[in-house]
Amino acid sequence: MVKWHFLSNTLMFKQISVCVGAAARPVIFFSPNWNPISEGESVTLSCNVAPTAHGNLGYSWYRYGERIPGDQQRLVIQAARVTDSGNYQCQAGASERSDSVRLDIRTDLLILQAPPAVHEGDSLSLRCHSRPGYVTRNPVFYKDNKPIGPPVSGSELQIGRVNVTVSGTYGCEKDIYYKYNYHTYSAKQYILVSFGNVIQSIELYIFFSRACLLPTHKCELRSGDRRGSHDHNM
Repeated sequence: MVKWHFLSNTLMFKQISVCVGAAARPVIFFSPNWNPISEGESVTLSCNVAPTAHGNLGYSWYRYGERIPGDQQRLVIQAARVTDSGNYQCQAGASERSDSVRLDIRTDLLILQAPPAVHEGDSLSLRCHSRPGYVTRNPVFYKDNKPIGPPVSGSELQIGRVNVTVSGTYGCEKDIYYKYNYHTYSAKQYILVSFGNVIQSIELYIFFSRACLLPTHKCELRSGDRRGSHDHNM
């Protein structure tokens, strides 16, 4: 039995009942969920696996493809340094490695922070973040060099749920008290809203190995205005 779920004109996924045994591919999440971060701050990377994964999984962490110390589900980077910047991956037991996730550590007085990955349907916030210990005032946000109005809470801009049209170059300005006076600093970041990350929560996943596919049983879907399903027997 092959079941195709049509999510839009171009997106679909396949439900196949074959056999069980392939391992879940983990996903890395940040806490707090910002990138970049300022030097000296801390961040925790979590290696999240499917709820169907059982047993005591051993975890491995990688930066730029090279194994780094850490065998727990969470990798804590305390008082981060610029040298901690890099592309991180994790592995849980016999799973494939996760997709690479970028972490940047900056020494700038002002940085514009966003989640490491943004997908259609996510609720997006941006933060105009200055290094700890500095007095600041007057944060202003921009998109493609045009000022963005409220809602702004402190130094954080709440954009809300997004689609691909929200992609663009975002910036912020803030007055920072430095060397006995206020100076205006700015920061920019390109925010890409990915199209096609439609699976919001999956109880059983599709995983690929050399000769085995694990059937899916329930999916909650995030995007796609025209949804339906069609069964095809094989």
